[in-house]
Amino acid sequence: MSLAVADTVSGKRDLQRRTVLVVDDDDGLRAGLAIGLKRDGYAVDVASNAAEATEKLAHGSFDLILLDLHLPGNVDGLGLLSQIRAQHSPLHLPVIIISGSSDSANIITALRDGANDYVVKPFDASTVRARVRTQITLKDLKDVNDHFLRTASHDLKKPIMLMLDVAGQVRAAAGTGQPLSADDQSALDLLIDTAKYMQQIIGELLDMGAIRAGRIQLQKLPTDFGAIVRQAVAHNSGYAHSKNIALELKFSPGIPHTLADELRLLQILDNLIGNAIKFSPPATRTVVTTRVQDNHIVCEISDEGPGLSAMDAARLFQPYQSLSNKPTGNEQSTGLGLAICKDLIILHDGDIGYRNNVPNGATFWIRLPITQTLPGTHGREDSRSH
Repeated sequence: MSLAVADTVSGKRDLQRRTVLVVDDDDGLRAGLAIGLKRDGYAVDVASNAAEATEKLAHGSFDLILLDLHLPGNVDGLGLLSQIRAQHSPLHLPVIIISGSSDSANIITALRDGANDYVVKPFDASTVRARVRTQITLKDLKDVNDHFLRTASHDLKKPIMLMLDVAGQVRAAAGTGQPLSADDQSALDLLIDTAKYMQQIIGELLDMGAIRAGRIQLQKLPTDFGAIVRQAVAHNSGYAHSKNIALELKFSPGIPHTLADELRLLQILDNLIGNAIKFSPPATRTVVTTRVQDNHIVCEISDEGPGLSAMDAARLFQPYQSLSNKPTGNEQSTGLGLAICKDLIILHDGDIGYRNNVPNGATFWIRLPITQTLPGTHGREDSRSH
């Protein structure tokens, strides 16, 4: 069976999908905007009047609205804007007004009533789409910032208090000049583990914020993919041993180079291998396999854990999602790792996915294009997300 057929979830060029509602009574304009926005990767819904838009808003979730100022019926665009703003702030649901009038009074009224932006017909479709992208980016930054504040005030508060308490106990014990007892050593281990988890939270939140804002920069070079895989396996060998899990590497010979940011690629593999170990029971195997397929390098990480339910699969690779499976060693998770892996793979022009194994377990895979540049070439390519 080909990999394409076996894929259950694929992340190819599909950063978290956003939904735009286009409200306009011009059939041609609605269709044109919908086509352009879909090409940009958005999900699009349409409405021809305020009543239809109100119905869709009541039963759906949208990230941005393109709203014609002059709508047929009892409620015009400004009336619908007032209804929207009664329930959603400009930061939570951006609205871009579309109007055939360039009258400054109309523009001022719309902006005063809560519109985020204003475009006048006839307009250049690429300009409208650029403004949509800007408003979506601002919304993403707001979402990331909100989650960061919630995390900082809740998730980090307890670990910090625990670290201070443990550190105080260890300092008091060390002051006597006696060697650390087994209990003190355990306390130090707990302190270190807690600090590492806090570091993970902060690092992943910063990565997610940079990716969503388009500020992350990759330093792409011809990279020995096999060397990065071996390094990731080595990083996780102690973790696997501590849980009595066999970590195996099945390495195909002659794996060619790929154009990649070595640190980010290592981050992706570390996360996927670590996840496999985290959710696997003791006395099982985690196998890392590499091969070449269809001018791509493929790496698969297979475990013998519980696999993924259909509900979990629907939320996979989305940020801040807690899956039903729980770590088998009481480890903690930020819910950001897989989402970051997906975004980083897309920035490498690759894709990512998973499939459930038979009879049990799951396989996560990444696929990267083979670099045509010969090994040892000292070219450099910077890549920014858009």
